Amino acid sequence: MSDKQSAATQAGTAPLETPAAGVDPAQVVKRVGRRLMPYVFALYFMSIVDRGNLGFAALAMNSELHLTREMFGFGVGIFFLTFALFELPSNLALARFGARATLTRIAILWGLATMLMAFVSGPNSFYGMRALLGAAEAGIAPGVFLFISYWFPTAYRARYNAVFIYAVPVAYAVASVVSGWIMQLDGALGLPGWKWLFLLEGLPAILLGLFGLWYLTNKPTEAHWLSAADRLWLQGTLDREAQAPASEQRAHPLRVFANPNVLLMASVMVGIFCGLATLNTWLPLIIRGYDVPLKLIGPLAALPSFAGAIGMFLTSRHSDRHRERVWHLIGALLFAALGYVAIALSTSLALTILGFVLANIGIYSANAVFWTIPQSFLPKNMTAAGLGIISTVASLAGFGITTLVGHIQEKTHNLTSCFAIVIAVLLVVAVVAYILGRRLKRMPDASLHASVGSAVAGSH
Repeated sequence: MSDKQSAATQAGTAPLETPAAGVDPAQVVKRVGRRLMPYVFALYFMSIVDRGNLGFAALAMNSELHLTREMFGFGVGIFFLTFALFELPSNLALARFGARATLTRIAILWGLATMLMAFVSGPNSFYGMRALLGAAEAGIAPGVFLFISYWFPTAYRARYNAVFIYAVPVAYAVASVVSGWIMQLDGALGLPGWKWLFLLEGLPAILLGLFGLWYLTNKPTEAHWLSAADRLWLQGTLDREAQAPASEQRAHPLRVFANPNVLLMASVMVGIFCGLATLNTWLPLIIRGYDVPLKLIGPLAALPSFAGAIGMFLTSRHSDRHRERVWHLIGALLFAALGYVAIALSTSLALTILGFVLANIGIYSANAVFWTIPQSFLPKNMTAAGLGIISTVASLAGFGITTLVGHIQEKTHNLTSCFAIVIAVLLVVAVVAYILGRRLKRMPDASLHASVGSAVAGSH
């Protein structure tokens, strides 16, 4: 294969590697998806439930623990601080020891940490347990994105990224209803409802981790549930797509720290993560501010998440079909900013919910499309470190934005106006995404020509 053909294939513009007789590439990918995606979806689903139930627990926990708005915001944020500190080490561990050991370890530890949240007794123990939960859960998202790059050829990644990320809006939607119901167990066996919330929603993660020790497969060559020919085609396709120029193959993986494109990617993810960190944490409190009964807060809080799942599905499929990433990403960021504008200006419950619907669609769509870029652009020996760095920088931003929002709310007693900060960040990173796209398009050896180009005839 010529250098030109190789670059085109890496970009996703050329057909996948010609399979051996009897191998149907589309069916192989579907088989892999059916085997692996339900598990990682369930894993992330419980991660988001255990991360997001704090908004419902706050309805009663804050007064019982004497937490001010600023204290609560700091507790939300400190999760992202320890989360950030352990993101890169966790991802490097997955690259070395495999997903089976790493993802199951994460699940078991965060499940235990969530259950221990039921025993906090004041601000200091609240901060400590939130920090522990962040450290335990670190690496789950970049780890799965790395795992997806080990199993799915470039042309399929946006849709399977989206399958994984569907867990976020679905989890928030389901958890909004379930958490509202659990909170009504207040007083059962002498425990307040917010303690039942942490106890009942932490246990499934532990069970998932134990199950994954038996169920997960680290890489295609170990997949006994695929035929030998299927394994050979899949691994060959992935290896060829992951090839980098000789200079990059010899480079140390941590050289990715000095890569300006990785820094631009991390900057874009800062905006997405600021949206994710604020999207649903305060929504129950905002809805309650309109004097909505507790039994209705859950269903109302679920609506934006369901809309986000639908919007992400349509965006990711469209991005894969046209083999275009950057403009889809920019459009989603601007759509999310529009949603936050509606939230910030809202004076009614209906407009607030509409704003959250738009913000959910934009943020989740941007998240699904964004991760295809580092997955495809980074050479194989740098992928783990690169994904870890991007997630670490974004998590630090999550710590900063949630702490700042809590501080401003404490001073102004106006939560919705705090989202002006998020709007500004989203607009800035939309410009950064455009700059990133221009840089990648100019790189002769980049594996992302199709990601910054126009539609490709005959693409999926």
